[in-house]
Amino acid sequence: MRIFSFKSIASISALLTFTTMLALTAATANAKKGKSVTGTGHSAQTTHSLRGNVKGGRQPIHLSTVTLWEAGTTGPSTATMLANTTSDMSGNWNIASFTCAHTASQLYLTATGGDATTENIPNPNIALVLMIGACNSLPSRVVINELTTAAASYTMAQFGEPVNPSLSANGDPGTTAYTGLNNAARLAIKIVNPSTGAPAVFLTTVPNSPKLLNTIADILVSCVNSLSPFTTCTNLFATVKPPAGDAAPVNTWEAAIDIARNPGANVASIYDFVNQLPSGVSAPFVPFLTTVPSDLTLALSYSIPGSKSLSGLSFDSADNAWVSDEIADSVFEMSPAGTLLSPSGGFTAGGNLDNPRFVFHDTIASGRLWITCRNSNRVDAIDGAGNVVFNSTFTLVAPLGLSIDSFNRVWVANNANDAGVTIFNPTSGSSFTTTSGGLLNPQYIAGDTTVSPNIMWVSNIVSGGPDTVVRVANDGTPGDFTFSSVSLSTNTPHGISVDNEGNLWLAIDGGPSAGAVMKINNAVPPTIALGPLFAGGLSLNNNALGVATDSNNNVWISTFNNIVELDANGNPLSPSTGFTGGGLYFNGPAIAIDRSGNLWAVNNKAPIGLIQFVGAAGPVATPRVSGRPLAP
Repeated sequence: MRIFSFKSIASISALLTFTTMLALTAATANAKKGKSVTGTGHSAQTTHSLRGNVKGGRQPIHLSTVTLWEAGTTGPSTATMLANTTSDMSGNWNIASFTCAHTASQLYLTATGGDATTENIPNPNIALVLMIGACNSLPSRVVINELTTAAASYTMAQFGEPVNPSLSANGDPGTTAYTGLNNAARLAIKIVNPSTGAPAVFLTTVPNSPKLLNTIADILVSCVNSLSPFTTCTNLFATVKPPAGDAAPVNTWEAAIDIARNPGANVASIYDFVNQLPSGVSAPFVPFLTTVPSDLTLALSYSIPGSKSLSGLSFDSADNAWVSDEIADSVFEMSPAGTLLSPSGGFTAGGNLDNPRFVFHDTIASGRLWITCRNSNRVDAIDGAGNVVFNSTFTLVAPLGLSIDSFNRVWVANNANDAGVTIFNPTSGSSFTTTSGGLLNPQYIAGDTTVSPNIMWVSNIVSGGPDTVVRVANDGTPGDFTFSSVSLSTNTPHGISVDNEGNLWLAIDGGPSAGAVMKINNAVPPTIALGPLFAGGLSLNNNALGVATDSNNNVWISTFNNIVELDANGNPLSPSTGFTGGGLYFNGPAIAIDRSGNLWAVNNKAPIGLIQFVGAAGPVATPRVSGRPLAP
């Protein structure tokens, strides 16, 4: 999917005409669709001003068209142009007056065309971007350059459409629909300072590093500072061209977006443009990667002080991450910006948590977090403030996986021989346990509640083998289930996730196919559609642990040593080494995807915490109660 579509423009006059006509065209199209692009119905807002500088390779870009945009709030192609101007010979520009339709809308700037050399020949391939923050909290002066463009390309990778430019959400600021875009824009500012165009403190604090973003920025410099006829740009765009027949980029912003969306493709060839800077132009963004990386993912590390061995991961409706610690006997809460919201030592549910493993959010009463405690044979629930709102009193045996159906019942896997699955209603207190259908030693549960009856999937270990996956049709009547299952031979099932078509993806962490993944058809009886698969960094005995599917219907798998991405047909989208987050990631038993399209992985390598693969996945509505990865 393309984001911007800047075409070659021969003069500044054409640039201005093009940008203005494009905005008018988008406004007309949205008006025909009944979409508001001007904020009609909102009270008049404060008038703002903004000034700054646009640079290419740390040199001023003069005669560049600088346009201020308000991220759209009514779906694709609804970004609103607020103002535009032209940079002077020093790259300076000034927007004297503008207002926003929404006081908390996220704003961004584009700088197109202009000359970053002494040739006085505009480079039509230049398209730079800067996220500047919410309308009610703006800096007074900003810098637009290749580094701000690289940061925006990763953080905003999942929020564009082919119309130029159209970063947008499906709702107003303050609504759940705007959460993903809002958090993504804030992340851009967290890693690159819009006032300076330089890496922010967070990105330069070990174990994080600005090297990957600096490398992408230097690659863009090779085009921005190239001389007419801009052959380097042509070559860069041809090299970056994404797989699957998508069109090649036509400017530096589209090139950056394509790299961010396809971080495992053409890595060595793209990296080589660091060595193709114009004569006399040294790499302006340092330090950069001095050797070819295995991939071009942007990964960030968020440590959790006091954590010892993290296990389960779940997102609430605000996209706060909740992660359990099976050794520290606590649950930690982290904001989308990486700030710990839980108290020192995490939430302990009044000291009741003993080996907490799986966590799962519901949508009742602003969202409760359900927690299985393996050692104490309990299930507890806490609210958003960490207060205990439920303690189980019925019999459980080594509870592990859990899920919630559409009938307000919690399903819990009793991970012991002949212990079965316990289903309980937290409102009425009723509960029962079943071992029917071969549910003898269940581990993980995933519920597909988008269909009626619900389909509850259970990975199941059978003493003496073969292990199975059990499909349970659940119409809400206690005990009235229809069971069917598929044999996994001698493979040991682990993490599971439902895709957009209701099929199940299963990680294998033991047996002769340890480290592989399987796709199981949603059928009666279910059948193995693909696998065991070893692709995209999956390898024998590198045990596959967690699985998550995204709204693009791609599949993500965590192993001991890497993160792997496959498409719906099992084709690798990650390189043969998988994604390693630049060496940050290790041994994460759980992964999950937020509303911004960031993939989060539990990380048990010091510093223990969470690793965020920025903008890598199709955004998913949270909390993920439907089972399927619905887009926000």
